[in-house]
Amino acid sequence: MCELLGMSARYPSALDTSLELFRPRGGEIGPHADGWGLAFFEGRTARLYKEPIPACESRCLAFLQGYELQSDMVIAHIRKANPPGVGRAYANTHPFEREVGGRSWVFAHNGVLPGIQAYTPGRYLPMGDSDSEWAFCLLMEAIHDCISHYGKIGDIQQTLACLAPVIATINPLDEFNFLLGNGEHLFVHAHSELHLLRRECRIDGCDQRVALIATKPLSEEAWQCLLPNTLLILKEGEIVQEVRTPGAASPIAWQRRRAQEQGVTDR
Repeated sequence: MCELLGMSARYPSALDTSLELFRPRGGEIGPHADGWGLAFFEGRTARLYKEPIPACESRCLAFLQGYELQSDMVIAHIRKANPPGVGRAYANTHPFEREVGGRSWVFAHNGVLPGIQAYTPGRYLPMGDSDSEWAFCLLMEAIHDCISHYGKIGDIQQTLACLAPVIATINPLDEFNFLLGNGEHLFVHAHSELHLLRRECRIDGCDQRVALIATKPLSEEAWQCLLPNTLLILKEGEIVQEVRTPGAASPIAWQRRRAQEQGVTDR
């Protein structure tokens, strides 16, 4: 399956070490060789870098890894095309981005969602062929009226109420782990497997707080495995909302996870 990496921080932070551990999984020590993408937020705008090639072979990603870019929100992805027919193309490479109210909204997904094209996105349309981007369009359509003129979330509870039925519809299709962020709030949905790591330290007299999200732990630190069907909303490295999402984790997803833990992979 694809892998996700996300960060929400109180103050801008570099992600070099995590990227150094994440990059080899894109085709060197992992099968995710069909693309990579990285979005660094700078206020309302996301710097988006991506290529439909293995992350381990990318000179661009190697450069960015050591460039010491800093951000208070990052969304990254390494891709394993599934189904294989939705192949390597820039338009199919995560993260995906849309502008709403003068602000970037960025999305990355892990999983496969057969049949999702039966649901009509509305005003947001996919530019590629992936089921992931289709899901992104459905989510954006659901929360469009919850977004202010500045691209921010107005009422979090109203936003959750709008997201719930969409997630309940998509969950049973198969596997729906995702990161959705706008530079202020980071939405993290664990459908089958995601991990959370929290770090706190004092830098230059400031109390830094960082939350990292990864499909699989990137270090020997105390990563927390999130419960299936959990939606977190992070802001400045802190969990501001945590709710259960409708629908059970799919048996297919759980069977795949058990097989992977036993050393058998099918993606």
